[in-house]
Amino acid sequence: MRTVLLFTLFALAIPPALRADQVFSYPAKKPVFSIAFPDAWKIETGDQSLSASSADELVNMEIAALDADEAASAIDDAKEGLEEELKGIKWQGEPEKGELNGFKVTFLNGNVRLEGVKMAVNCAVFAPKTGDTFFMLFNIVPVESLKQHGDEVSKVLNSIKSK
Repeated sequence: MRTVLLFTLFALAIPPALRADQVFSYPAKKPVFSIAFPDAWKIETGDQSLSASSADELVNMEIAALDADEAASAIDDAKEGLEEELKGIKWQGEPEKGELNGFKVTFLNGNVRLEGVKMAVNCAVFAPKTGDTFFMLFNIVPVESLKQHGDEVSKVLNSIKSK
């Protein structure tokens, strides 16, 4: 009984925006993973894509499914495409490899100024341990908005779970 009371008090202390989540299995037809977004975020889904944005639209995330043959060059292709579209982008070193919640992940991070606003540019390719569908998460975020939304972005990334 005491544990239930403590859990209830803890849950009530958490701001509602951090308690409620919208959970999506992705891709919809053959899910490889699930991801959760704060309840106030706007989500649009397609057959092979998902777009999410914070209520104030300062944070935007795009997720796209990749076939195994596309995954090997996805970061290089993204880097090339971003350099063409975002003149003056500065990369923070070479792509980094790591793991997140059981996925092998390659991260590419950079910064660029768009209309006088410093933007963080992030790309990540996630490789599941099994299966042939990979996925890429991509976002461009005003650096200033990370002060306001950094915890939400971190929570979204940490919510990614293999199916």
